[in-house]
Amino acid sequence: MRKKRLTGPIGFLMIMILFAAAVLPVTSRAEGKNGDNVVRVLLTRLKLTDRVDVSLDGSYTLNGLSFQRGSRLVVSSASGHIVAYYEGMAVDCGDSLLLVRHRLPDEAAGLENGLRLNGEYYLHPGDLSLTLKDGQLRAVLHAPVEEYLWGVVPYEMSDAYPTEALKVQAICSRTYVLNKKAASDSDYDVVDNTNDQAYYGIQPQNTRSLEAIRSTEGICGYDNGGRLIQCYYSASNGGQTECASHVWGGSDQDYLPVRPDPYDLANPAGTVRSFRLGKTASLGFGALETVLTDAVRVSFDSFDADIGAEDLAILSCTPADAMYPGSMISTNLQFRVSVTYEGLISDDGEEEVYFDGAAPQGGSSVATRTVSVKIPVFPTIESLCQLDINMGSNNEIVTVRETEDAFWIEARRFGHGVGMSQRGAQWMAQEYGMSCESILAFYYPGVSFRRSTFSAYVLPSPLSAVFLATPGPAATPTPRPTLMPVEKTSSRALYLAAVTNIGENSYLNLRSAPSMNAPVLRQLYFGQVLCVLEETGDGWLHVCTDDAEGYVSAAFVDTAGPQ
Repeated sequence: MRKKRLTGPIGFLMIMILFAAAVLPVTSRAEGKNGDNVVRVLLTRLKLTDRVDVSLDGSYTLNGLSFQRGSRLVVSSASGHIVAYYEGMAVDCGDSLLLVRHRLPDEAAGLENGLRLNGEYYLHPGDLSLTLKDGQLRAVLHAPVEEYLWGVVPYEMSDAYPTEALKVQAICSRTYVLNKKAASDSDYDVVDNTNDQAYYGIQPQNTRSLEAIRSTEGICGYDNGGRLIQCYYSASNGGQTECASHVWGGSDQDYLPVRPDPYDLANPAGTVRSFRLGKTASLGFGALETVLTDAVRVSFDSFDADIGAEDLAILSCTPADAMYPGSMISTNLQFRVSVTYEGLISDDGEEEVYFDGAAPQGGSSVATRTVSVKIPVFPTIESLCQLDINMGSNNEIVTVRETEDAFWIEARRFGHGVGMSQRGAQWMAQEYGMSCESILAFYYPGVSFRRSTFSAYVLPSPLSAVFLATPGPAATPTPRPTLMPVEKTSSRALYLAAVTNIGENSYLNLRSAPSMNAPVLRQLYFGQVLCVLEETGDGWLHVCTDDAEGYVSAAFVDTAGPQ
C-alpha cells in the first residue's frame, strides 16, 4: 500500500479544521463481524475508465474525512495513483480508495443512505472500494445482503410480477449470492451482470419487490446435508427444466431434475422464435429450400439429378433424436417429403428416374416417391431459420406446429433452463394463485427453505448531525492569483472560452497531453480566458494563453466565452 498524502490549494491545517468533526478508522465492511452479512459486488455495468463521479447521498467518510450529504466527488487515476477531488481539494489515495458508509443519526432516519455513480439515478447502499487495474478504475460495492437484493429482484423479475413470484425470486437470489460468497476466493463475490445476477441499484418505486424481500428476509434453500443449494434460475426453460450437468458438466443434484414445465410453456410472455415453412414451394420453403432439396437429392442416390423445389411437397415435419435421454431438445428435424418425377421400368425390372421432362420418348410416366430426410437443428435449422435465442448455446427446445398450408418451426428457452423459470413462476402465481412455497417445491423438490441466521449488520457510528446539517466554516480569503493575458495569441483561436465550471477558489490543471495521466504544466484559476486552438473530440480542448499552451478537460470550460 502506497503512503497516502494530501495535496491541493487548501492547506493541510485548514483541511484538519474542516474535517475534524468526524475522524474514524477505515475498515472494510467485508471483514470482521459484518463478514457473513456483506456481499461484494464487482460493478462492471458502468464500464469505468480512468474517472468516476460519485454523489454521496448519505453519510460517508474517506480516510477520516467526513462529507455532508449531497457532496460530489470526482475520482480519477493519475500516474498510478487514485486521486479524489472535492471542491478544490485533491486527496492522493495511493493504489486504493474506500468510501465508508456510516449509520444515520436518529434525526435523519428514513433518508437515503448510499451513493450514486456517474449521474445515474440508481442508489448503491454500502461502502465503495476503488482500485486500479491496467490504469483503469475498478469498483467493488460492499453491501448488506438484504440491501443488495433491493438492486437485484426488480431487475431479475419485473416489479409488476405477482408478489408470490417476487418472493421466490428474492429467496433464489439470496441463496445464490450466499452460496457464491461462501466459495469466493477473490476480492469480490459476484458481478453485477447476468454472469451472476443483474444488479443495478435501488429505485424507490420498486415497492412490490421491496415487500417481497422484507417478507422473506433471511430465507434460503438447503439440501439434505444442511448446505446451501445451487439455486440456479433462468428467464424461461421453454417447457422443460434442464439439469446442471448438461449445461456446465460435473455431477447433478437431485433437487435440479429434468421435468416438464407446463406453466412456463403456457405463459404467452415467454420468448418464442418462429419460422414458417410452406408445405410446397409455391407456399414458401424460404431459407430451407436449398438444404431440403439437396437432402432429398441425396436420398435418391443421384447427386446429378435435377431435382427442383417445385418437385417437392412436405407431408410431415417432426423433431427427432433427443440430445439426452428424456430431453425435449432435438438434434434433428425429420421431414417426410413427396417427390414427383418421371420414370419407367427398364427391361431388367429396375426403375429409372428422370426429372423435368428428361425421360426418353415413350414408355415414361409421372410417378411420386415418399422419402424421409433429416436436417440438423444445430446449427443448420437454427441459423437458417433465425431461431437462435441463446447465442450459440445449442439448448433451445424446437417444436413444430402444423396449420393447413404450413409447418411453424418454433424455438423456446431463454437462458440455461436449470432450476426456477421466472416466466413459469409468474404464470403459477398469476393464473393459478400458487404460493411462494408451492412454486419453490415444484422447481427445487426436496429442498428445505428456512430462515438463516446472520450476525447483525452494524454500521459505524453516525457522524455529527450538526456537522451534516450546517455548512462548514468559510475559508480565510487568500489573494487571487493574476490571470494570464491572451492578447498576443488571440489571433490563433478558433474561439475564446473561460474557466468557469469550477469553484471560485479552485483551479483547473493544464496538461501536456489530452489525458488525466499527462503531466500538469500549470494551474488555471477561475475566470481564466483561454484561446481554444482545437477540439480533440474526446472531451479535451487544446488551448493557450500568452504564457502557456496545453490541454484542459472541456467539462470545466464555458465554451460560450468570457462573460
